[in-house]
Amino acid sequence: MAAGRKVMVSNAGLAAAALVALLVVAAASGAAGYRVCNVDKDSVVNSCKSYCTVGSTEAKPSGPCCAAVKGANFKCLCQFKNMLSPDIDGNRAMLIPSKCGDTKAPTSC
Repeated sequence: MAAGRKVMVSNAGLAAAALVALLVVAAASGAAGYRVCNVDKDSVVNSCKSYCTVGSTEAKPSGPCCAAVKGANFKCLCQFKNMLSPDIDGNRAMLIPSKCGDTKAPTSC
């Protein structure tokens, strides 16, 4: 990328990626029943990981995934946006809010 050039990325997408990143990191730590930013780690990992895994061909997140991220504090999750695990497709993770019809996700981190 050329110097001084800005890349525009949906901040709601960054928040979604942050959600997945945070929860994958929490899952690796073995913190059972861990809640962060108004979401339950176990619910999101179990419900959303198959959609966000590299190579996934799922057309959209599952109903349980959408339910798991409903009410998430995306602004809180923005602080974790740089923690994506290598097995998570950040582009797919960024689609979760829009694919789930979440109109309350912020547009900027």
